[in-house]
Amino acid sequence: MMNVVIDSSIIIDALKPNPQFETDAQEILRLASTKTISGFVGANSLTDIYYVLRKAHGIAKSKEMLQKLLLILDVIGLDPMDCTKALASSTGDFEDAIVDVCAQKISADFIVSRDEDFITENTQVKVITPSQLILTVNSRKRILS
Repeated sequence: MMNVVIDSSIIIDALKPNPQFETDAQEILRLASTKTISGFVGANSLTDIYYVLRKAHGIAKSKEMLQKLLLILDVIGLDPMDCTKALASSTGDFEDAIVDVCAQKISADFIVSRDEDFITENTQVKVITPSQLILTVNSRKRILS
């Protein structure tokens, strides 16, 4: 099964629907919930996700949404060495470097993001768009069937 780190923007698009991005974002979470992929999120991303959801949905609903999210995604923890590694990375954005370090920790196949700058960064783990991940999953399903 593919290990995929899901960038916070994708999760936010799925849970605080953005008409431009919500369909693919919700499909990514569906793939994780059905265990078609092994979905992961960095622990540090949860605070950003909660902050945005709280503004849109209030405290109680946001906590409920995060609890459900934690049922389908595994959380990758960070330690001081991970932060040091991210700071030494050639990735220009520290938040993106942290996501890349998280992905390396679990030997991820991909990071899924819609952040165009992140997609073009020189990361250790390949960063792809939600639609690219969906195409990859669907083509692997066809090969296996």
